[in-house]
Amino acid sequence: MNPSPQPATPPSLRLHLIVLAALLALLLTSAGLALLPLGVFNTLSALGISVAKTLLVMAFFMRLRRGPPLLRIAAAVGFAWLAVLIGMTVADVLTRVVLPSPW
Repeated sequence: MNPSPQPATPPSLRLHLIVLAALLALLLTSAGLALLPLGVFNTLSALGISVAKTLLVMAFFMRLRRGPPLLRIAAAVGFAWLAVLIGMTVADVLTRVVLPSPW
């Protein structure tokens, strides 16, 4: 018989506080960068910061870092589908023809 697997120990309070501080720092960074006139780089920096925040939440609060493989696969498939949807939306917007208004 296989021994029952040991339950995963939850992350410590210190680690939760470090992740919280990192998320708050990223929040302040994105809010501060939104006030700067960087042109296209405003969008790029906001997307980069949001990806970093998403990865932190997934790794620590969703516990995907030490989660079962099926949970990791489900999260990866969800993000792959999200990437497909975003790619199709961007392709649609970039291929539209701007029509002049009738008046």
